[in-house]
Amino acid sequence: MYDAEIAATLLNRWASRPSTVDFDAYLDLLREGNLSFIYQSGHVRDAGLTEGSAFNIESLVFGDGSRTLRVEAPDRTPRWTRWAAVEPLLPASHET
Repeated sequence: MYDAEIAATLLNRWASRPSTVDFDAYLDLLREGNLSFIYQSGHVRDAGLTEGSAFNIESLVFGDGSRTLRVEAPDRTPRWTRWAAVEPLLPASHET
């Protein structure tokens, strides 16, 4: 099992509960569980279109190369998708 699978399961469980706990507290819990990761976020929109069509992406990249990600579309309910785990890329084999 990859770190991202563990994190996605935990993050999705927390997100489904009504809570006043800040997202940073969830990240701190992952760190306390010795999951090392880098938090990334981004904003995506089509060139030339209004900002209203934009969406946000959050990703956690773990030490084992796996990652979790979720997408936010401001005009959708719920705004954020569930966290999804992505396995790390396997090194390409060099056959001769």
